[in-house]
Amino acid sequence: MREALARDRKEILSGRWRAFGHLEVQVDDPPRWHKDYLVGRDLTTASESAFTLDYRDLPEGADIKLIWELSRWQQLVRLAMAAYVNGDEPAAGKCIEWLEDWVKHNAPYRGWNWTSALEVGMRLVQFAWIDALLERRTPMSGQGEADFDARTRLSALRQEILPAHVRYAWRYRSFGSSANNHLIGELVGLIVAIARWPELARWATPLDELQKLWEREVLAQFAEDGGNREQALNYHLFAWELCWQARGALVATERKIPSEVDERLRRAARFYWEVQVRREPWDYGDSDSALAAPLFTREQIALIEWRDWLSGAVSKAGAARDYWLGDPPQLFPPLGRGEPVHATEAADWWIYPATGIVICESGYWWLRWDLSPLGYLKTAAHGHLDALHLSIWFNGVALVVDPGTGAYYADRNLRAWLASRGAHNGPDPRRWKCPGRWGAFLWSSDHRLPRWKTDSEGGLAGEWPLADCPMRRRILPIKNGQGWRVEDSFQFRAGPSEFSVRWQFASGARLEQMSERSFRVKRKGIHLDIEAGEEWAEVHPVVERDSRAVTSAATSEAEARFAGTVSPAFRQVEWAPFLKLVGRPSDKSCVFRTTFLASGDL
Repeated sequence: MREALARDRKEILSGRWRAFGHLEVQVDDPPRWHKDYLVGRDLTTASESAFTLDYRDLPEGADIKLIWELSRWQQLVRLAMAAYVNGDEPAAGKCIEWLEDWVKHNAPYRGWNWTSALEVGMRLVQFAWIDALLERRTPMSGQGEADFDARTRLSALRQEILPAHVRYAWRYRSFGSSANNHLIGELVGLIVAIARWPELARWATPLDELQKLWEREVLAQFAEDGGNREQALNYHLFAWELCWQARGALVATERKIPSEVDERLRRAARFYWEVQVRREPWDYGDSDSALAAPLFTREQIALIEWRDWLSGAVSKAGAARDYWLGDPPQLFPPLGRGEPVHATEAADWWIYPATGIVICESGYWWLRWDLSPLGYLKTAAHGHLDALHLSIWFNGVALVVDPGTGAYYADRNLRAWLASRGAHNGPDPRRWKCPGRWGAFLWSSDHRLPRWKTDSEGGLAGEWPLADCPMRRRILPIKNGQGWRVEDSFQFRAGPSEFSVRWQFASGARLEQMSERSFRVKRKGIHLDIEAGEEWAEVHPVVERDSRAVTSAATSEAEARFAGTVSPAFRQVEWAPFLKLVGRPSDKSCVFRTTFLASGDL
């Protein structure tokens, strides 16, 4: 960890930052706090009231998330960590200098960094870490005068930062459909700050009241099976990490956590460990790749470190969180040493009944299937139209994937496509009534939870009982662990209607056509054979970008423009091959088959 902090300190001070853990950007000294460094656009509006700014509509491809990311101060926390662990006084000095510069260019309630209560809450969490680390560090010999100056400046920063942040987070906290992970972040920021500085309650509300509100949101955010009701996997981890920090702050003030809330957090930790794959993690639903605090050794493997820490694994990957957070939640049976506790077993599958997520680990295969509602509350916030979507890993390599998120505001058309039915591989009818998209996050309504049932052949069927066009997907294992057969069916109540299925492969994959209806996808040394049944009326393999096959397979302008686009992480957009199958149900063909087989070349 000492080596990691020394390395990160060098990178940060040279301006080499990572946004969202993976986007490399070159940042000025001091940072330009209103600049989207990814597109090189500075939108400084420090004198304008935050309440007159529309962060959803920035010019020239800029995205407010890149501006907010700088002001979450995670790089500053890393500098404070280096000062605390390594006695690095220059890192401490630079951390304070940049905070002073931030205060200078971000007056309360003015500019882009005061347009979101969640961002304000996140800064409260980071500043509590910074303050504690710099206060408790041991100054190097002969640094007495410099240390006194640093502590005096840090004290002044408390007065500049804390009252305004606490007041804003409380006064403008989220409500309604926005009260998802945003409200949790705002409440956690207030809890952490007021637990450390009790006098701040005068700008918000007593800690007892904040605890009650937080407890309610824990139970609202995480379902009884531990899953996240926003149906967004990285937001699950983000919200859980924030809640675990709030729990630690409350326990430190000798407050008792109700057993129901504590148990829900433990179930949520178990769910994430079981549902997120260890290697090549791909999220479902909205994801901005956010972490609540930089408690990692290496940012690039932060998710692996989380999993190792949760499982209590004695490894370098879990050591940093063990140092910063202490022991993980006590789970029984321990993670990885028994079957899922809060899921229902069905054939080879484990079904989380409240969340609707289904997983299967069989030999070299790992499958994740979506039988979930659309998203959070009636407007289904942060959900994607991905019911019946199936993701496939083989031998630890992601092959069939969820298309991802892209960005929230930089390209609205791409965002709408990646959240759409057509971008996922569940049956997509040409004509049907579905929830309409409302802006960047919301839908006109939620939809019913798909049903499931097993059969005598060891298959599992998911049925989505929509009013005008019920859909069904059945998945059966092939003997000896060779593969899986997927059977799709669709019935439009007004008469026969065309539907399609898009098997989207991960970026870096190559698709080869072996025969008219047989294909092979290759990625990272793993080969997977795919066979399309004779029932499919059309078979469209798209092996390269900008090919005629994309246009001939498309039925809309959005599909022609964006088909094949995948987003492994937030603001990371790549292209990958796909296989689109078109079915036309009739009396003779009502079940459409696709088979996935381990390649004989293994």
